[in-house]
Amino acid sequence: MKLAYPILLITCVFFLTSPNAHTATYSFSTENGTHKIGLKTKINKKPCSVFNALTDYDNLTMFYSNLEHSKILNKYQDSIIVEQHFVGKIMNMSIKQRVILKVKYAGYKIIMEQIEGDFVHYRSIWSIIPQKNNTNMTIDTEFKVSFLKNLFVSKASLERKHKTFLENMAQQMDSGLYDDCIQKD
Repeated sequence: MKLAYPILLITCVFFLTSPNAHTATYSFSTENGTHKIGLKTKINKKPCSVFNALTDYDNLTMFYSNLEHSKILNKYQDSIIVEQHFVGKIMNMSIKQRVILKVKYAGYKIIMEQIEGDFVHYRSIWSIIPQKNNTNMTIDTEFKVSFLKNLFVSKASLERKHKTFLENMAQQMDSGLYDDCIQKD
């Protein structure tokens, strides 16, 4: 089941699929229909490279296999508005999911919240933590989907989704497009 949700794109670990990842931990829980996902991983790239890759919204479709459309709609002083369309398969049927996110930045923290779309609720906080010669990244996401879509959400489906996300992210990090950046303090 490929129930898609932002930048889950917005969430898991490299599962050692890239030389840019070393360790990863993953947690999953559900309370009152709200799914909570946590991820911690280490990436052998500068924090500015990781940040620039994750926030390159207009070019994410080149790297993420289930992301059909990603575009910045508006830029404001304190946030940006991003539209994304995901596509997945359930029982050999294509299922599309659309989301419009309000994205705020606080240093190397990315805070995303659905303002319109197919989730009942979606919020994700991505923290990029500088370390010596590498980056630790944590992603904390909570989401709620409709009753029908919720029938297809399981820990196994989320783990598969996360593995695909991390493989796609490794490809993006390995592309070299984001290596040339200046580290901010």
